[in-house]
Amino acid sequence: MATAKKIDVLTVSLDPKPGALAKVLTAFREAKVNLNASWAYQMGPGEAQAHFFAADLDRAKQVLTKEGKSPKTEPAFWVEDTDQLGNYQNVLQRLAQAGINVEATDAFALGGKFATVIFVAQNDVPKAAKALGA
Repeated sequence: MATAKKIDVLTVSLDPKPGALAKVLTAFREAKVNLNASWAYQMGPGEAQAHFFAADLDRAKQVLTKEGKSPKTEPAFWVEDTDQLGNYQNVLQRLAQAGINVEATDAFALGGKFATVIFVAQNDVPKAAKALGA
């Protein structure tokens, strides 16, 4: 059975140019901020975004602010389970059965486990927490 917990994710805008994300990750490394997960992408010409799930949210915010970023905190869910066929679908199906639209999700598997980060609308967070058992 999947385990789920509500988390806070930091979101920042990035310049869509080489080294922008590496610069932020260097600042995290130098400040000894441990990241549980991160992902970034270009959103269109002239715009990119990065998300960070850090072990120490406040410290990560301080680093981002020092780097000239304006971090926004967003609620999300971190779900883990064994890497077996259908487990990710089961998680998404529980949300669908509760009438919750998934706004974004990113999933991966490694070492016999899978994990996913799921974003839902702010007003659906309590309902999603109940559906996921978080």
